[in-house]
Formats: sequence, structure tokens, C-alpha cells
Amino acid sequence: MSMDSIAFIGGGNMATSMVGGLIAKGHPGDAIWVTDVDETRLAALQDRFGVRTSKENGPAAARAKTVVLAVKPQVMSDVVAELAPTLREHAPLVISIAAGVREPDIRRWLGHEAAIVRCMPNTPALLGVGASALYANPFVSAVQRSSAQRVLSAAGTTVWVEQEDLLDAVTAVSGSGPAYFF
Repeated sequence: MSMDSIAFIGGGNMATSMVGGLIAKGHPGDAIWVTDVDETRLAALQDRFGVRTSKENGPAAARAKTVVLAVKPQVMSDVVAELAPTLREHAPLVISIAAGVREPDIRRWLGHEAAIVRCMPNTPALLGVGASALYANPFVSAVQRSSAQRVLSAAGTTVWVEQEDLLDAVTAVSGSGPAYFF
């Protein structure tokens, strides 16, 4: 596995699951940054996984080759606007795991043609056994696509779709399917 640095902007349940999956697959904790407004959550992540933590999004994003936007959809525009200058300057791969936040909106908030992968993980991803649909915009290189695959497979199985609208269809099946069996 590549040991490129990854920054998770938001340290909630899905980010924690993905961090745990990355660590389990051999990604070193000191190559992962997690930011959050909750200092208690950050301390727990640092203790559990040995990751680097910060309440400041910009410095963490500036150090990363991949930035995972793992914040609530209702704050996404503000977070992305805050990060826009840093992401424009450093040009990392940007991965969004926020439900309902579309790639054109993220690109518009960033103000440039960024490499963006949108992912819709389902609830079992919290246990590392999920199924996630992935969409890459045209600015994502083959190397970045491979990086996204490595990061997102930490939460389970992944499948690429060629149109962002297909994320909703995959999510409808993978999201409600597990509930049928439980």
C-alpha cells in the first residue's frame, strides 16, 4: 500500500471506520491526519490509531496527497470554501463521502477544476464490510483513481460508476439491502 499522506476533514463514525481500515491494511498512523471540532474525539482517534490530529483543517489538508471530506452535508459548503485556497495550491485528490453533495457543487465551492471522487458508503462500511459506489470526475488521473480505490476499499467493497447519477441507484440497493437481511 502506498504510504501517501491522507487528511480526513471530519472525524465522525465513517471517517473513524475508514481510518481503522487503513491502519489494519498497513497504512501508518503518522501518515494520516484527522481534523474535527471535537477535541475529545481527536484525542480518542490519536490514542486508538496513532494518527495526527488537529482542529485546523487547512494545515492538515496542505500536508496530504488525498483529502477526504467527511463532514455533515449541511456544513460542506463552508468547509470546502475554507479549504479552497489550500486545495487549489496543493492540488490533492479530493474525496467526498458526504451524502447528497454533488461533485459539481464541490468543484464550484473550490473554484477550480479539482480532481474529485465522490463516494457513497453504506452503513456496513462502519464495520469495514460495506459496499461503496465511487464516481471520479474527468480531472482524476489514473494514479489518483488507484489511490482513491485504496483509501475507500478500507471500508469494504467498491464499485466504480461512470455517471454520478448512478451513485443514487447503487446506494439504493446497497444501502437498503443490508437492512433487509437484519
